[in-house]
Amino acid sequence: MIQSADSVIASWLNETRKKYARETGTAAQVSDWLPFFLICATALVLTIIVVRDYLLPWRRLERMVDDIIEGKKPGTIIFHGARRFMRMALKLEKLTDEQLRLKRQISEEEFNLQAILSSMVEGVMVVDNNHVIRLVNASFIKLFSIRNSPIRQTALSVVRDASVEEILRATTQTGETQWREISLLNNGDLSIPRYFAVSSVPIIRPDGKISGMVTVFHDISRLRQLEDIRREFVANVSHELRTPLSIFHGYLENLLDAPDLPIDDRMPIYEIMQRHSRRLNALLEDLLTLARLESRSVRLDVSELDLAAFLGQFCKGWLMKAEKKNIALHVEVDGALPRLSVDEFRLEQVLNNVLENALKYTSEGGRVQLSARQGNQGGIEMRIEDNGTGIPMSDLPHIFERFYRVEKARSREKGGTGLGLSIVKHIMVLHGGTVEAQGALGKGTVIILRFPARQNQAVV
Repeated sequence: MIQSADSVIASWLNETRKKYARETGTAAQVSDWLPFFLICATALVLTIIVVRDYLLPWRRLERMVDDIIEGKKPGTIIFHGARRFMRMALKLEKLTDEQLRLKRQISEEEFNLQAILSSMVEGVMVVDNNHVIRLVNASFIKLFSIRNSPIRQTALSVVRDASVEEILRATTQTGETQWREISLLNNGDLSIPRYFAVSSVPIIRPDGKISGMVTVFHDISRLRQLEDIRREFVANVSHELRTPLSIFHGYLENLLDAPDLPIDDRMPIYEIMQRHSRRLNALLEDLLTLARLESRSVRLDVSELDLAAFLGQFCKGWLMKAEKKNIALHVEVDGALPRLSVDEFRLEQVLNNVLENALKYTSEGGRVQLSARQGNQGGIEMRIEDNGTGIPMSDLPHIFERFYRVEKARSREKGGTGLGLSIVKHIMVLHGGTVEAQGALGKGTVIILRFPARQNQAVV
C-alpha cells in the first residue's frame, strides 16, 4: 500500500514538471520548484502516516474479526501506529481465547451429556413448555420404535397416549416432579400392553419460571409380567393342592363317621385316596424340581452318551406301557450320530415328561415315534411325534409355561401336574439347547429337542 502511494506521487510530480516545461517552453529551475517539492513531500509523509496509522491497522483488525467470525484463532499482530488499535487488537485476542474456551467447555459438556444419555436404558425426553420435544436419547427411540426424528414434534404426536400429556400438564401446573405408572399399547396390539414408570421433572430457570421438563420412561413390563406369573403361580399351586386335600378331607370324614364300614366299601375309598396322594406327591416333586432349575442351582452331571444304546435301553419300559394302551411306539436313530454330552438323568426326565404326554393324549390304536438324527447346524435333533388329539395353534406358544393346560378339565382327568413341559424347557436351556412344539388340533403333536453342536463330539 505504501509503495503504491510513492509511485503515484512520483508519477504525478514528473507529469506536472513535463507539462509546465511544455507550457513555458523552458526548463524550470530547481529553486522555483523547491516550495512545490516541500508541499509534495509533506503530503507524502502525511499519506504514509495515514496509511500506517489508520488504513493498515483497520485492515488487520478486519482480518482478525473475520477469523473470529469463522471460529479461527487469529495470529498475534503487533500494530505500529495508534495505541487504540493495539488495545483493540489485544482485547480481540482475549475475546477469541474466551470464545475458544467456552466452545471447548460446551463441547465437553455436550459429550458428557450424550455419553450419559446413550448409556441409560431408560428413555429420556426433554420438552419445552409447549410440550414440543427438544431432545431424546437412543433408548427413547428404541422403546417407542420411532423411525423419523421426533425433534420439534409434540410429545403427544410421538408417544400417542393421553396419559403422557396429562403428566406433562400436571408438571407445568404444579412445578413439582410427577411420577406415575402407565400402560401403553405395543404398536397397537391390544393383547400385549407395555407398562412404564414415568417421572417428569420441571426445568426451573433462575427467575423461578419453568422452561421445560425432563421426562424419563422406565420399562417395567417385565416386572409386571413376573408379578402376574407369580400371582398365577400361587393361584395354580393353591388350586392344585386344594383338590387332593379336599378329597382327602371328605373321605376321611366318611371313614370317621362310619368306622364300621365294610371292607368292600372302604377299598374304593382307599384307592381314590392313594391315587390323589400320588398326584399330590408328584406335584410337590415337580415344584421342587422346577424351583431348583429356575434358581440355576442345579449342576449337570455331564457324560458322553451313545444315544442309540441309551434310547434302546430307555424305551423298553415305555414299550410295555404303549402295548397296554395298544399304541405303537417306534424308535429310529441314525447310525452315524456323534456322542452326546448330556446329563443322563436330566435327559431321562425330559423324555419321560414328553413321552408321558404323547401316550396320554394318543387314542388306542395310535402311533408314537421317537427319532434322533443329525441337526441342520451340526447338533443332534430328537423328535417325539404322535397322531393324538393335537394342540390348537393358539396354544402352541404357551404349552411350556407353568400350569398351562390346553383343556383344563380334560387335562386334570388324565392326571399330571401341568409342570412337565416347563421342566423340559428348563433342562434343555441348561444344556444350551431348545425345545419346540409343532402340530395342529386333531393332527397330532411334534416335540422337537435340539442339542447344540458345541456339546457334541465325534464317535471314538
